[in-house]
Amino acid sequence: MNWLNFQKPQRYLDSEWNVIKKKHRGKIKVAICFPDLYEVGMSNLGLRILYAMFNEFNDIVCERVFFPGLDLGDYLEKRKKRLFSLESKLPLSSFDVIGFNLSYELNFTNFLYMLKLGGVPLRGEERKKIILLGGGISNPEPLAEFVDVFFLGEFEEKIAKFVSILRKYKDKESRLRALAEIEGFYVPKFYHVEVKGRDYYFFKKYKYAHLPLKKIYVKDLNSVYYPVNWLTPHTEIVHDRVQIEIARGCPNRCYFCQARCFYYPYREKKVEKILKIMEAVYKSSGYENFSLLALSASDYSHIEELIEEAEGLFNKEKVGISLPSLRVEDLVSRLYKKLLKVKKTSLTLAIEAGTPQLRERINKRIDVDTFLEAKEILKSLNLRHIKLYFMFGLPGEGEQDLISIGELVRKIAKELNMRLHVSINVFVPKPFSLFQDLAMEPEDVLYKKRELLLKTLKRRNIKLSISNIKQRIIEAVLSRGDRRLSRVIYRAFLKGAKFDSYTEHFNWRLWEEAFREEELDYRWYLSSFVNNFSWSHINWRG
Repeated sequence: MNWLNFQKPQRYLDSEWNVIKKKHRGKIKVAICFPDLYEVGMSNLGLRILYAMFNEFNDIVCERVFFPGLDLGDYLEKRKKRLFSLESKLPLSSFDVIGFNLSYELNFTNFLYMLKLGGVPLRGEERKKIILLGGGISNPEPLAEFVDVFFLGEFEEKIAKFVSILRKYKDKESRLRALAEIEGFYVPKFYHVEVKGRDYYFFKKYKYAHLPLKKIYVKDLNSVYYPVNWLTPHTEIVHDRVQIEIARGCPNRCYFCQARCFYYPYREKKVEKILKIMEAVYKSSGYENFSLLALSASDYSHIEELIEEAEGLFNKEKVGISLPSLRVEDLVSRLYKKLLKVKKTSLTLAIEAGTPQLRERINKRIDVDTFLEAKEILKSLNLRHIKLYFMFGLPGEGEQDLISIGELVRKIAKELNMRLHVSINVFVPKPFSLFQDLAMEPEDVLYKKRELLLKTLKRRNIKLSISNIKQRIIEAVLSRGDRRLSRVIYRAFLKGAKFDSYTEHFNWRLWEEAFREEELDYRWYLSSFVNNFSWSHINWRG
């Protein structure tokens, strides 16, 4: 196969710096799959960690499989060839265990496409291999028909136990029963669900399975494995920098946020541990840009010390440090002098709402006035750009809240004389957020609000990204759905749905037809819930 015939052929080559290659003979073969393009998947720290951790076991060979570009996908389908791993080009169907790192509902059809293209039966009862799914999906029910095992939480804590079961049991049923007995593993086939009105009731079909299900989390973040031999691609990826986790969880309590509960409790990594990782990664890869990863980086207790120590460690190299999701008051009051000493790339601020009143209602603590008063400080940082995040469709939101987003963004752009990247997303009441029981705002109302935002934000120095409402509706339905949606997902997939997270490929008509043919009303899942949700059998707080 001549890779030069395909767009971005580097996606499919196995010559990255620090790639792991092992002989297959006598080993358990594990595929780690990511249902999006290579450049997106290689920006995912979780995938890198699992890939390296599995390969630490002598009797395991772990290889990566990514969603192919549409040109390669069409080529494989037409020639009846199978999707393959990056390292050895082994067909997906030849692996003993197939794991997916899936973090976004709009990649559900990509997940099915990869299985089909890899020659793997889609439904659990039709195959002998185990499909394991983990990542950022908090409600697994819509995929219950296709996935054998869901892992709930942070897999680092149970990977050794998982491998021991693969060694001990050779047949699928024995493996599934053994996994179902371990906290953190959810095997849907061992549970029966009854839907009564808008309430869901779960019952065990295997007496040793757990109910309620409980997530697993790492108690000590300093003990977590980190892949210091950083895999360095030969092509540009979405986040082309080293991601170093400094904390998990979030000490804040924004009512709209699912991540706080998903990654609860809040934990921090020690400064000396972070610095050792930074130094080791720099030596192994030569990367000069680091992203200090946390849901709220400025809440890290020792952030000033960390930046100062990093500056001392890389004084001659002038490494770049990116801090996602800073709070304005922290930047202005205590961080800017530290950041002056290191090379910066960008600054990200999640303001979320246009008025103080609405920010208070959603419990988003951010001092925008302080931000505007600090223009000289921000200019002195020599940032490439500033990213601002907002939402619309929030509970209690009025027209003035939307107008204020435009006014605020224009004011920031004028004061700083800097190009702004502004992202505005539709609010989705996700499971395990404090707004999980609320209805999503009606579609016609969302369209009117979107038009108002577009009108107020058309400016040359503003790069605007705003949600496709139809996409957000499908995301909301799939995140709040139940097992009946497996049929809808399958039907939409058969009709050609894939790449749904990309606006240019998303096709609303396919989903609308799938719901109609399965006699399900998608609006039902967008309305408010009261008591027992389809995800109530899972305790994500740990």
